[in-house]
Amino acid sequence: MRLPDIPLRHHRIVRTTAAFGTGALALVRRRDVPAQHRRSLRAGTALANAGLTWLTGSSAFLGRVGGSSGLDEFLELFTSRGSGPVRYASAPACDFGGEALAGDEEQDAWWHEHASVTSPAFLNAVTATAAGAASWAMWPLTERLAEKIDERLPRGVGRGLNAAVNGGLVALAAVLIDKIDDWADDVEDGHWAPLEIELPAHIRKSVEALLSQPHPNSPSTAEAIREQFASAQFFVWVSCPDALHSSDEPVVLDPEQVEQLLEDEDIVSIDVRPDESAPSVTPARHTYPVTGTTGSIGDEDGAVGPGDRAGMSTGRLELTLDIVDGRLTSVDLSEVDDEPFADMLTAEALRESVPGTLHPENLDDEDGGHSSSFEITDSEFEDVARTLERWPRPDEYTFRTDGGGS
Repeated sequence: MRLPDIPLRHHRIVRTTAAFGTGALALVRRRDVPAQHRRSLRAGTALANAGLTWLTGSSAFLGRVGGSSGLDEFLELFTSRGSGPVRYASAPACDFGGEALAGDEEQDAWWHEHASVTSPAFLNAVTATAAGAASWAMWPLTERLAEKIDERLPRGVGRGLNAAVNGGLVALAAVLIDKIDDWADDVEDGHWAPLEIELPAHIRKSVEALLSQPHPNSPSTAEAIREQFASAQFFVWVSCPDALHSSDEPVVLDPEQVEQLLEDEDIVSIDVRPDESAPSVTPARHTYPVTGTTGSIGDEDGAVGPGDRAGMSTGRLELTLDIVDGRLTSVDLSEVDDEPFADMLTAEALRESVPGTLHPENLDDEDGGHSSSFEITDSEFEDVARTLERWPRPDEYTFRTDGGGS
């Protein structure tokens, strides 16, 4: 049994409703209605408390993908979620076992047969029912306490104070949940896993435009790669929260969860897995000899496309296809450095050099030399992540043929 939960995209509405609803409920007193209607008020209060409890236990209140960090692990103490694969309603898969099993009918049947009735949504509904029953049972006592408090305070102050405190606590709980979630994201090492995606239309069209260019050596190779690309599945590596890393089984996510995983992910390579029946190509390992480059070679300002619009680096970008074992394995987008590497040795130095000659004077030249250290500058962290949406569009590429695989 799996009860529906509120989508995460409605979390602001849910949190606002829970906070104001809790505050409004605290304004009601039994003396506000005639004696013959108090039983109805008691029942309504119990139902309202049950509904508000359910709201604050929904995924839309608790946080982001997979539930809020820490809270989800706490719920696992009372459920059997870790005993089997976590599966959702639709298909891309966050695959931890190396194979995408989205749409696997046998595993879907296994899941429906073995799914625990103590899922978080079911547990939330049980908790809400218990809260409603407790509200019904304790209503006379809570009303007497509220009336005694009202008697000690100026008229209306007790109600207002009670409403502000109750509603404020719910609102504060939502803020604390986000703070805990952010803190947990900062301190955890994180888990990486391949996520199968639907290749965005602009990236697919860019690759198709690249493959439509004449192959410098073998039209049959170009045709085989086009066939591999058309039949392929596509994967990107994403950072997954602990809640989605509870087992080695694939986790089928709903579209909203996929969107959240990809939202800020810096992606410069897309893994490609062609169908096994697609023909292989030779040479078995090479970079496809046609590449797509944004901007024009020699442009002082580099690319003038999505990089500038999205606040990314303005360096030129290069779209390449990697071939391994005769199969298309990745679509890569990398930055191109247009500045020529300074020649460390002059013609005179080359004439005078023999094996074993060290030329240290060139290493001090600001315009030349080479350093083997790996340097990280602040500007590298200021660049906006190159999400899939920020990959260039087909009309922003200039296609170049290199004359042969490398």
